[in-house]
Amino acid sequence: MRGRILCLLLVASWLPIAIAFGQKWNVQYFYDESHARLELTGLAFPSAERGIAIGAIHEEGEGKKPQNVALVTSDGGTHWSLVPLKEYPRSVFFLNDSLGWMVTANGIWFTEESGRSWQKIGDQIKPNKKLGSQLAGGLILRVWFLDPKHGFAAGFQKSAFETHDGGHTWAPLEEAAKPPSNPAYSLYTQIGFADGRFGMMVGGYAPPRGGGEADLPAWMEPERALRRREVPSLTLLMQTRDSGAHWTSSTAPLLGTLMSLSLNGMHGLSVFGYADSFEVPSEVYHLDLSTGGSASSFKQKDRRVTDSALFPGPRAFLAAVEPPGRLYSTPVPGKVRILTSTDFKTWIEMNVDYKAVASSVVLAGPDADHLWAATDTGMILQLAPGGIGP
Repeated sequence: MRGRILCLLLVASWLPIAIAFGQKWNVQYFYDESHARLELTGLAFPSAERGIAIGAIHEEGEGKKPQNVALVTSDGGTHWSLVPLKEYPRSVFFLNDSLGWMVTANGIWFTEESGRSWQKIGDQIKPNKKLGSQLAGGLILRVWFLDPKHGFAAGFQKSAFETHDGGHTWAPLEEAAKPPSNPAYSLYTQIGFADGRFGMMVGGYAPPRGGGEADLPAWMEPERALRRREVPSLTLLMQTRDSGAHWTSSTAPLLGTLMSLSLNGMHGLSVFGYADSFEVPSEVYHLDLSTGGSASSFKQKDRRVTDSALFPGPRAFLAAVEPPGRLYSTPVPGKVRILTSTDFKTWIEMNVDYKAVASSVVLAGPDADHLWAATDTGMILQLAPGGIGP
């Protein structure tokens, strides 16, 4: 009996490693055009067959305007079609294979054709004493729908909204404005539901730090960036346990900027990015949704995590970049690194195509066996069976 138990423990301890080395991330698509680059910033895969990546093509030359585009596939990424978009896409959300919503800087768009065509829908805010009658599109950063009619939105000016008509009209959630912070520098950046009832909106309050040279990109002032201290900022949190019928807001002083939020079942992952002077470029926290507790799950000096994905099991994935130098925020792409875990403690590096480089990576997929990654360097990678080695 003792030997059988020992054998089972050994199998359990090696399972994450066996899973990680049994799969490989291959470059499935690469936008390889001279004098132009494709920056992909959003990704959705509601099924193993249909997916969409959003972003913009930047051409070399003075006065060249970015071309807003989407990449769509209906065969699991074997073939991709480039679809022009009329406005710059901020984010995209799909409820199923067909129905999707895209947030742009000027409004909200809707598709019934898996992203192959889009229709701009009314985004009028219902009459409100504070906001009056205006458009929500410019404020909204992300949306999440529970069904074709009922959805929520998070965005700038400490604002959050609810719709019951598929996104045509939005009603402000007054609870979102309650945290004591200046709306001009407050926003909700992430939204997600673990199931049909428990959901979260998370953001932060980040006032300017003095302007001038302090606000220049780190790569323009590397020595100043390395000396700049990471200071706590106010994290804004909204939670619901009844499908959005009631929301409660709270705040907490935390270091860093929230970059990603993933919820599934009783678990969650939040990714925070840090300033160049900090000891690590990012930190991932495991959220226990049953107790409300959180604990540091992953941080490493040479891994800057930019996104996460979470599935039943649990099975978790982290998309990261290996910074090519001392600055975490350098615009020079680094090697793409993807890690996986089944216990939020032991993270195993997966086999990633050596050609994959990026400054930022996003993940999407319907389950742990069908997963894709999109980069800001115009690449889409697919998780596929593979072996150990490069």
